[in-house]
Amino acid sequence: MALAKVGDQARSFRLPSAQGGEIGLDDYRGRQAVVLWFTKGMACPFCRMQMSQIARAYPRIKERGGEVLEVTNTTPARAQFYARQFTLPFPYLCDPDYRVRRDWGLEQRSHGPAYYVKTFIAGSKMEPPPNDFGTFKPALGEIPKLLTDEDMGVFIVDRGGVIRYALGAAYFREAGPPAIPGADEIVRELERCT
Repeated sequence: MALAKVGDQARSFRLPSAQGGEIGLDDYRGRQAVVLWFTKGMACPFCRMQMSQIARAYPRIKERGGEVLEVTNTTPARAQFYARQFTLPFPYLCDPDYRVRRDWGLEQRSHGPAYYVKTFIAGSKMEPPPNDFGTFKPALGEIPKLLTDEDMGVFIVDRGGVIRYALGAAYFREAGPPAIPGADEIVRELERCT
């Protein structure tokens, strides 16, 4: 599916939440703007760093009438483990089959075995970035998803269900290295659309 863009009507979904039940984007229509954040989840040390930054800005996001929905490739069982172990500050949604990610036009690319070996070796040598959740090893079953080359992204959907902001790796394929916006940028963009 084509990449979701600013001005598009947001593509509806409903996913299991680590905190229990299911949550859908339409649950917020007419009530709150949504910061929709596609990530690899708690198993990814860089995602935990970004999650820490967004969690610190979460009160400012809530003050501006927003909610954060983190869409991860985590299975519901593993997400529930994370919810028991950590204080997850906002809904942590499970999209392990990448259905919603694909529906929003975020890609997952396949590579040969050398890519995955190289990525695994590089990742195992890196010092994890600091975060508010601490350090821990991902479950063995999470490692293949951590090595997957997939788009990350942040979208802001207004109360009417229209995408007002879109940024992430998919938007940088031709412009340089992938980037995910910082918390201050997210808050600033949320102010513009609420």
